[in-house]
Amino acid sequence: MELHVLSGTPGLTLDQVAHVLVPGHGRSADGAGLNPGGEDRCRIALTLHRHLGRGLIVCAGYKSPVDGKGDVWTTPEAPGETFRGVPEADLMRDWLLAAGADPAVIRVERRSIDTVTNLLRAEHEGHFGDDRPVAIVAQRGHLSRILTVVAPRTLRRGYLGVVVPARGPTRENPLAGPVSRAISAFLPSDPTASIAIASRRAENFWRTAQRLGKRSYH
Repeated sequence: MELHVLSGTPGLTLDQVAHVLVPGHGRSADGAGLNPGGEDRCRIALTLHRHLGRGLIVCAGYKSPVDGKGDVWTTPEAPGETFRGVPEADLMRDWLLAAGADPAVIRVERRSIDTVTNLLRAEHEGHFGDDRPVAIVAQRGHLSRILTVVAPRTLRRGYLGVVVPARGPTRENPLAGPVSRAISAFLPSDPTASIAIASRRAENFWRTAQRLGKRSYH
């Protein structure tokens, strides 16, 4: 499969990348599986990782704040915590393992609630394990927003994008870019504070969208 690469950090090429980051794309109707777009991200991520032959695959995401699907779910990896449905990151790991990925190369970030916090938590909570560059895997519309708005404000490493073929229209809601800019604007340098502030902003935006009629992740 040919990989379609989008530029991020100036001069960075795919042969310099070590890690793969897969942001969440949403869950199935019952909150217990990935939606088709999420499965497509996993498929490309695994292909890319095998092409690179090194580094980690970091699966990032819990669910949108307005996604209330699923039964209560727990994991021994997060003692004392409960989740509503299975976090996107754990579902992505399950998909990758079923497809033959090596469990030793997969990391799970299961607490982020939007794209900005996907990248903030993946970066600042140590999921990559080092500072080598990363390829971010997403559909074109989402990936363009990540590369131009989110990654420059959240990552402390080189980055580029790898496009996931879309099953339908690739254009995002025109409000997605401004919302990501607002969530990621003027965050403090302290990682814990920046994650807390970005999470609070994301929750507020999603709750407002829900009151205005936005009922689902997509």
